[in-house]
Amino acid sequence: MAEVSTAAADQKQVVLVTGASGCLGQHLVKHLQERDESVKEIKCLDIKPYQNNLQHKTEKPMTIITADIRNERAVVKALEGVDCVIHCAAVVDTGLWPDVKTMNSVNVDGTQILMDAMVELNVKYLVFVSGADVIVGDDPIYYGAENTTPVPKRHILAHSKTKLDAEVLVKEANGRQLSNGKDSLHTIIMRPSLIYGEQDQHFITAVLKLTKQQSGVLRQLDNVFVRIQPTYAGNAAWACLRAKDKLREDKSVAGEEFFVTDDTQILDPFEFLAPYVQSRGYKLSVRAYPYWLFMLVMYFVVLAVRLLWSVYPIELPKGLTQPTLRYLCNTYFYNRTKATLRLDYEPIYGYEESQQKSLQYYKRLFL
Repeated sequence: MAEVSTAAADQKQVVLVTGASGCLGQHLVKHLQERDESVKEIKCLDIKPYQNNLQHKTEKPMTIITADIRNERAVVKALEGVDCVIHCAAVVDTGLWPDVKTMNSVNVDGTQILMDAMVELNVKYLVFVSGADVIVGDDPIYYGAENTTPVPKRHILAHSKTKLDAEVLVKEANGRQLSNGKDSLHTIIMRPSLIYGEQDQHFITAVLKLTKQQSGVLRQLDNVFVRIQPTYAGNAAWACLRAKDKLREDKSVAGEEFFVTDDTQILDPFEFLAPYVQSRGYKLSVRAYPYWLFMLVMYFVVLAVRLLWSVYPIELPKGLTQPTLRYLCNTYFYNRTKATLRLDYEPIYGYEESQQKSLQYYKRLFL
């Protein structure tokens, strides 16, 4: 088993994980408990009470804090005695009418509240978990790197813009003087690609729910050359721990953003999803439907729903929207060289192990 070496010769850290009850948050807490010798205590902050769903060891003291990231008083209290924050708390809404106001409030304003409190409490290190989606638009991305991939004029998914706005705040806060007058805030931005694995509630879980609603058949779409590059949650969490330690050792990484991927195969999305769909006893359609035709049909369906909504509210299957289909039927994959060279990040789970762990979760998941 790989272990994180002590990041510095000084005392061990108290780490606060925001969004600890989410998919990535759960894996972060597990790694902090089982793989990180530089940590002496873990604080878990989330609007939902943290539960040990991954059945990890609990040898290190843990404090469970149930609070909203926008609650300034609760955030200040949670930061007492903390050395480093890994900030995962966020709202992701991929519905037909995404709640942009709430996403801005949590993802952007909540991040600012957190950083202001860190300055007040003299907490020096922030690992901000963003996502590769911040640079995803209508154009395909082939081995996108941090310095070669521009921000799109229009984001496909509504939450992506809010995460990008939060990134701007995090970069601007890097180097901000703390209230003690002698130390500075050091921030780093992590951009994992689409996350899958145990505790996932958005990606594969949403596809499985949609498939169940469609009589157990996931209809394949054909849009010529389409590839996706998901990242296993355990590896994304590991990258955040490497960033945490590197931030203490090497201040040159502060204020930088890093794409995070692993050895999950770059596949057609339906080829990637097939094992998970089949593990539930579902199947993929034999025929692949033309993407353009499906989107045309969706356009008229959504138009009808909008026109009838005030008279007869109709709920489309969650995740079945034009933006999510555009996202799924395009090509996005990334280059993690920067994270490898500057953060010493290498995936700790190979593709087969990641897939097997994930299959066990999705197979038993209550939909």
